[in-house]
Amino acid sequence: MKLKDELADMELRANYDVLTGLPNRRYFIECLEKRIVRCKRYGDITALLFLDVDDLKAINDTYGHGAGDAMLVHMAKLLQDNIRASDMVARIGGDEFALLLDNLDADRVERKILSLIELIEASQPVSNGQILNCGAAIGYSFVGPADTADTLMSRADEAMYQSKKRA
Repeated sequence: MKLKDELADMELRANYDVLTGLPNRRYFIECLEKRIVRCKRYGDITALLFLDVDDLKAINDTYGHGAGDAMLVHMAKLLQDNIRASDMVARIGGDEFALLLDNLDADRVERKILSLIELIEASQPVSNGQILNCGAAIGYSFVGPADTADTLMSRADEAMYQSKKRA
């Protein structure tokens, strides 16, 4: 029984972000590749959203890394609480999250993004009694017929940076 528990613990550490408890980049890409196959095979619609937390470096520099960690945990919970059970959110980098949203057209994806931005900006995470300003830039792309995980992630990443420039 102990070996089984150790293997489960190793799998958990390999697939999930220790700070937020969300799937990590490696596991997210594995899931994304499966979704892409499903989209191509069955004609499903999946949107990939990339989200970059605003000013995380400034929060770390001003209030310390504990405050930055609190911001990331706050963001992870907010995102997880505001997606459907069929969707997925992961922490894929220092201040970046990715979401997979199934069966939403472009209009509904854009409304979801606006809703998330409003929720994020209205939230007030607190660290050591200090209210932290919360914001994010979000870009998205839909799975296309020739996509790989890399091409889809590259387009979503570029859309996120364009969103950041416009803000």
